[in-house]
Amino acid sequence: MSAPAFRFACTRCGHCCSGGSGHVWIEEPEIEPMARALGMSAARFAERHLRRVVDPNTGVERLSLREVANEGGRCALLVGKNTCSVYAARPQHCRQFPYWERVLTDPAAFEAARATCPGIAVIVSAEVRARAAGELRALYASIPECASTDERCCLERAPEELFATGMEADHALDARGVSDVAAPHCRLGAGRPLACRASRAGLAPEEVEALQSRLRALERQLSYPASYARVEELLRSRGGAD
Repeated sequence: MSAPAFRFACTRCGHCCSGGSGHVWIEEPEIEPMARALGMSAARFAERHLRRVVDPNTGVERLSLREVANEGGRCALLVGKNTCSVYAARPQHCRQFPYWERVLTDPAAFEAARATCPGIAVIVSAEVRARAAGELRALYASIPECASTDERCCLERAPEELFATGMEADHALDARGVSDVAAPHCRLGAGRPLACRASRAGLAPEEVEALQSRLRALERQLSYPASYARVEELLRSRGGAD
């Protein structure tokens, strides 16, 4: 078996650098450029940032980047939430993600990568997207309009707080250009997601959770690839960041 067809656009979220313990394999010629990026000698870089471990696939000892102790697999070269301190000189193993052989050939590995990375977007057929659009319109129609007096788009007002499912992001892109009279300043127009609508309507937490449950049930009903992330990240992975 192989991974389903997908698109990928790095969202610079940093999740692949901190989302679980593993190995980032390093080849000898890659050490000097990384060391130079940090202003240190290759020997000092190797001492501080590399480790020798056995490759579980081959049984051969190899060099791998170190992780920060007790931080869930966080790369020692990561600064803050999502900044690679050697980004321009990062190793080939990092550059190739998510197009790793195991991710492309092992469905379980693909799902693990997709769960970590919001930049991976499974391509869904036009038929399923159309069915999802109809169901989402019905769901959105059940949400009252609109208690908020703040006319700014949620993507401008609180982008870090606006999350959605991949299904909603696909619908937002399909509905792009269709305005919504209830939210004329919304960049997503008629395709704006549940979180935006619920926030503007001032719904209670239990009401939002009930709607989210309906959304998850719809995903299962349509066998739509489940995903949930910040709206901007989802749109970027689908080629619609603007």
